[in-house]
This record gives sequence, structure tokens and C-alpha cells, in this order.
Amino acid sequence: MKYLDTNVIVYAIENHPKHGDACIKILEDINNEKIKVCSSMIVLVEIINVLKKINKILEKEGKTALNIKNNIDAILSLPIMWFDLNFLIIKKSAEYDYNISGADYVHIATMDLHSIAIIISADMELDKVDIIKRLDPLDYK
Repeated sequence: MKYLDTNVIVYAIENHPKHGDACIKILEDINNEKIKVCSSMIVLVEIINVLKKINKILEKEGKTALNIKNNIDAILSLPIMWFDLNFLIIKKSAEYDYNISGADYVHIATMDLHSIAIIISADMELDKVDIIKRLDPLDYK
């Protein structure tokens, strides 16, 4: 079981110029159950936040906004094991001392408490965390 970071889903949705194809492949493999992944409910919150920001940019440019509900429904249809955010995870998050973002602490704590060692993520900042291994989407086979 691998942990799925927010950026993999977002890069697939927005068809990111560098990571888009690799992230789409990962989501296809998840959908076809070729890879088993889990994630935190905070990923869904982060995705909604990013999609809202993308929509502001699209609207400013006179382009069609993304349908956030349809994107969330599509994500929730994937066979991803979702972990609830709880007080134990927040408490564990406060124990770390890595130079990473606060949301990443929640991801690390979720992984740590569920004995998950590998995160699929394009976020090189996670390479600073010595208790996990990051699998870059571009290295995914």
C-alpha cells in the first residue's frame, strides 16, 4: 500500500505539462486496481482548495471553470482507502520537526500511524522526511 499525495490528483486534473501524463497513468492504475493506495481526507480538502484557485484564474481568463463536484465525485469513485482526520493524527503531526508545510505533517502522521512507508508525490520537499520514501510520479512504472 502506498500513500497518494494531493499533487498527483491535481496534476492529473489540470494535465500538468511535466507530470500530467504520469499522474493520469497512476490514477488509471488505481482505478484498474493495479496499485493499492490510501490517503487522508485532508487531500480532498486540499483538492477543493486548489480547484477553487484554478477556477478563479480560469474565470479571470474568460475560460470555462472546472466542475469541482464532478472532479470530487470522480476521485471518490476510485478505490482509494481514505483515512479520517482525527485528534491522534493532529497530535502526532505536532511531534515532527521537518522543514515542510503543515499539511504535509498531517500526511506524514497519517502514514506513520498506519505503517505506510512510500508516498507517491511530485513534492520534492518530502525528501527531507527520513521516515518515508517519496516515489516521484515520473519514476512510477
